[in-house]
Amino acid sequence: MADWQNKIAVITGASRGIGAGLATHCAELGMQVVAAATNLDKLKALESSIVSSGGSVLTVQTDVADPDAVESLADLVFECFGEVHLLFNNAGVLVDGKSWERSYEDWRWSYEVNVLGVVNGIRSFVPRMLAQGEPGRVVNTASAGGLMPAVSYMGVYQSTKAAVIAISEALYQELALEEAPVSVSLLCPGDVASDIYERPKQRGCDAVLGDAELALRDTVSTMIEQGMSAAEYAERVLRAIEADKFWVITHEDFKPMLQVRSQSVLNETNPPTMAEIMQHGKNAAYAAA
Repeated sequence: MADWQNKIAVITGASRGIGAGLATHCAELGMQVVAAATNLDKLKALESSIVSSGGSVLTVQTDVADPDAVESLADLVFECFGEVHLLFNNAGVLVDGKSWERSYEDWRWSYEVNVLGVVNGIRSFVPRMLAQGEPGRVVNTASAGGLMPAVSYMGVYQSTKAAVIAISEALYQELALEEAPVSVSLLCPGDVASDIYERPKQRGCDAVLGDAELALRDTVSTMIEQGMSAAEYAERVLRAIEADKFWVITHEDFKPMLQVRSQSVLNETNPPTMAEIMQHGKNAAYAAA
């Protein structure tokens, strides 16, 4: 196991789900955690939990869709600690529904949080991480859904996660060309317990959903509720980082479904149907992590 004692970990989307699990686990490993999210109440609850367990955490209310807010977060972190060893660009939202019925604002919000939130983290932190001269790692959260065939009612979400995958692959290559001590890991989780639908519901994003979309929502919600705990997921992620892995695919049962898309591309066949995808994995509804 790597010596994480007193290392600095910055985690966006840290108030719930994967982010909260990562923050808690990093603190348990002896890291100084900087937990950022939009929900201040949940951040304070996380802070109380970590501190009561003997961990160290700084909570900062931050909207990753705002580049100035992320830049301010970076200013604060480097002013307080002078370095960052793990940057988790983790904040994300899930908007589903028919592509043509989603408003421009729904599309834009999804891309601002899921894609530009990652971009803002890269732009504000990576130059400083390079300048610090110490090893560091950028850890971007995508989804198994970004690798799988894009399917009905998940076009908004899956397209944002596919973008994160491309950004992360390019960033990995760019940093390698620089012979930098900073590298990249890409998280492609399957089902991890979280309340990922909460923010879209608060924005009224459910208003346009029909019966078919709601039925899918029920299926995905059940999968998430029954999914891997955030604590277990965080442990697997840190082990993968210690092993210097780029691809972090913790849900083995999704891998057969990833092959469906590759085979469709190689054979130049039409995109597979939901039924065809489901034949290749027990959790073959959509990867909503």
